[in-house]
Amino acid sequence: MAKKCLIIYSSYTGNTEKVALRIKSTFERNGWECDSFKTRKKAEDILHPPFDVNDYDFLCVGSGLRVHLPYNEVLNILRRFRLGFDPRIALRNRDETIPYIKEPLPDMPPPFDDPDVLSHHGKIVLGPDSKKAVIFITYGGYEFGPVEAEPSAQLLALEVEHLRFKCLGTFCCPGRFLNHPTPGTFHGDIRDRPNEKDLLKAEMFIEEKLEEITDRPALE
Repeated sequence: MAKKCLIIYSSYTGNTEKVALRIKSTFERNGWECDSFKTRKKAEDILHPPFDVNDYDFLCVGSGLRVHLPYNEVLNILRRFRLGFDPRIALRNRDETIPYIKEPLPDMPPPFDDPDVLSHHGKIVLGPDSKKAVIFITYGGYEFGPVEAEPSAQLLALEVEHLRFKCLGTFCCPGRFLNHPTPGTFHGDIRDRPNEKDLLKAEMFIEEKLEEITDRPALE
């Protein structure tokens, strides 16, 4: 039976979607079944996603950046799986909410001794036999370049590892922003990015990760 990959991403300008599609085709060329889900700022995407991450062997999560952080719909769908309940319950403790979800919020969260809640919390030890994941980021990087993508990459890597997927690495590449000429910025004019060279690098990144897990010696 073919192994299964899931790609979760959000994209507004098409930058991240270009990378997601190239990643999908790379997995499929290597014999994997690969599903993709473009998450939106909609309640049904966050509260009732049409998949279960536990059905997959490999998870790829992608986002653009907003104020150095991933799009909140990507974070919220991951947190929905991590917490096992409406992520607004946890955000409420930080005086935050998800404005595009209008469904009534329970007055109280599920009790912490609830078996379903307990199944989502506890010490996590990831090893060579854990399911695998990668993160992919597109960004402008006007002032500092690649370092501007690091907070998002680290946060998304932590979220997928909470889901018990071992993060094997992150692919980052510049992406155009509003089609403005940017000659004075870190990466120069990025109106054509991600370009074919960037997408080939994304392809090679996935090929390397698949080779890495395929070549790992079996445990006796």
